[in-house]
Amino acid sequence: MPKLQITKDSVLLQEFDIHAERVTLGRDPENDIRLGDLTVSRRHGQLQRDAGGRYCIENLQGRNGIRLNGKEITQATALTDGDQLQIGVYRLHFHETPEAALLQQNHRNTGSEAIRPNAAAGTLPESAAALPTTVEPVQRKDAPRVAASSTAQAVEVGVLINEANNAIFMLDRDRVVLGNEGQVDIRVPGPERTRATIARHGKYFYLCSETPMPCVSVNGRPVMNARLLYNDHIEIGGRRFIFREI
Repeated sequence: MPKLQITKDSVLLQEFDIHAERVTLGRDPENDIRLGDLTVSRRHGQLQRDAGGRYCIENLQGRNGIRLNGKEITQATALTDGDQLQIGVYRLHFHETPEAALLQQNHRNTGSEAIRPNAAAGTLPESAAALPTTVEPVQRKDAPRVAASSTAQAVEVGVLINEANNAIFMLDRDRVVLGNEGQVDIRVPGPERTRATIARHGKYFYLCSETPMPCVSVNGRPVMNARLLYNDHIEIGGRRFIFREI
């Protein structure tokens, strides 16, 4: 299955498995892949599978364009393994598995023996032996609208990125503790054992100072409580972090 690895400032933000015929990219939350920086347009571009089974990248309404391997595209362009896209401040690395390449080859060979069972023997020809006999839908890890059941809910995941060394701290639990000692998830200097917490409520993350006076600032402003937004800059105990969503 093809995949996109999405990076910003050389930090891996997300891996996205591509299984739909069409995948949209942009700043609007309704896109299949949301790229939240202001250098990205609301409906920036799309990946579309063509008749030959290849994925093509196309600019929809991207004011800053889309660059493929350093060159701006002017029309829908097919992707191959190892291609690199640039959309705003993001780089998207396209990877294609050998299985996907086989499926594409057989997709192009319409009417070929490689995709038809051998009626006499009741088996697939040898060239197609590695191909799956059934294809099941694969759910996006971060997409709330594709669910395994009517009661399933998507789990939001955020990350804090240390600005000094690009260390990544996953916010994959309902409560993450920042402090100096004891059972803390992210260690930061300071006199208090617990300095702040980040709580997940639904699809949002909330930062809370656990001290009598604010010990943490967001975008340069001291806060006791704040809902975190994409690309917020957090400072606590002399450490600076950037908040991102996956």
